Amino acid sequence: MCTLTYLPLKNEQFIITTNRDESPVRGHVTFPAYHHLESKNIIFPKDPLAGGSWIATTDNGISACLLNGANKPHEYKPPYRMSRGLVLLEAIECIKPDEFFKNFDFTDIEPFTMVVFFHDPELKILEFKWDGVEKYLKKFDSSQPHIWASAQLYTKEAIADRKKWFKMWLAENKDYTIESIREFHKYGGSGDRGNDLVMDRGEVKTVSISHICSRLGTIEIGHENLLEHTLQELILSQHVNQEFSHQVL
Repeated sequence: MCTLTYLPLKNEQFIITTNRDESPVRGHVTFPAYHHLESKNIIFPKDPLAGGSWIATTDNGISACLLNGANKPHEYKPPYRMSRGLVLLEAIECIKPDEFFKNFDFTDIEPFTMVVFFHDPELKILEFKWDGVEKYLKKFDSSQPHIWASAQLYTKEAIADRKKWFKMWLAENKDYTIESIREFHKYGGSGDRGNDLVMDRGEVKTVSISHICSRLGTIEIGHENLLEHTLQELILSQHVNQEFSHQVL
C-alpha cells in the first residue's frame, strides 16, 4: 500500500501496479479471491488481521488502491474506529466514489490516501486524502501516467526519487505492458534497500507486488508474494450487475 503507478492504454484501458510495504509478520494474505458485497462482486487480497485490503476491483469496472498516510507523516494513535482497508471496500462498493468521499464519516480513522479509477462515463482518476482532520479530493488526467508513494514511509526526497525513476522508465518504455511495469516495481531504485521500490527496513519491507489491468470486457489481476515467491493471476469478465466468470492462470 505504499507505491502505486498508473499507465494509460488505448480506449481508456489501463494498468495499475502497487507495492505493499508492511511488517513481514503481519500474516498470510490469501489471493486471489472474490467476494459478494452489497450486491457487487469485488475481488481483492484480504488482509488477515483487519479483513480489508489495499487494492480491489469490481466487475463493473471500478478499481481502487490505498496508501499509508496523507500529506505528511502522522503519529499512530490507536485505537481507530475502522480499518483503512475496510474503508477501501466501502468506497469501491459505491458506484459514485466522489459522492462516497464527500459523505462518509472518517472520524477516528487513521490518515490515508486512496486512488480510485472508474468510468463516468469517461475514465476518471480521483485521489482522496484524509489527514485525520481534513478531506482532500483531487482529479488526475487519465491520459497521462502517474506515480504515488506513501507520505508515511517515505521522505519528500525519497518520493521525488521515485518520480525521477518512473520518468526514466517512461522514457525507455513506450509500449506499456504488465511485464515491463512489474519489472520496474521489482527492480527500480538506486541500490538503497531502505528506499528502493522493493524496500527492506527489517520491521517493514515490501511483501508483495499486485497489478490490475483493465481492458475492454476483461480485468486481469495479479499478485506476487515476495516472501513466499509465488505469483497468482486471475482473468475476469467485466459485467454490470452480473456474476464473475473467472479463470485462474
